[in-house]
Amino acid sequence: MFVLVVILALAAVAAVIVGGAGLAGRLPENGIVGVRTEQTLSDPLLWRTANRVAGPGLVAAGVIFGAGALVGVAMDAPWSFIAVAVAVVAGLFLAGFGALQGARAASIQARLQMPQATCCSADEAPSDDPADDCGVTGGCGACALKGMCDHEARPA
Repeated sequence: MFVLVVILALAAVAAVIVGGAGLAGRLPENGIVGVRTEQTLSDPLLWRTANRVAGPGLVAAGVIFGAGALVGVAMDAPWSFIAVAVAVVAGLFLAGFGALQGARAASIQARLQMPQATCCSADEAPSDDPADDCGVTGGCGACALKGMCDHEARPA
């Protein structure tokens, strides 16, 4: 039980440090800790945004890990294993939830940074027939097919 408590205490310290650094916006981009998605690793602003949003969840997970470690040390009964297991599951849930919210915030931030195109495209002169402008038969349908009008997403 002692080894499990020590591992849980180290996880608590690591989660609080990483979560606090992320929350403060001081977590450097790396390949080991933090919200590491393709989007967040490609843009420093998205990295900071994701880790600031994920920070409170990681700090809370660290606090729960620490509480589980203290319970594991204080209790000598078989209930201590159950308390430690609950702390591990709850902490992992909070850390995962924080990371999910961070990745979602980065995704929203990335969409806000993208230039907005008009229906159907922003860089071509509009013609009389919307189908000519979009390259989609039947036109854009009042922008319902706006994603089809982007040059990167235009079908071949």
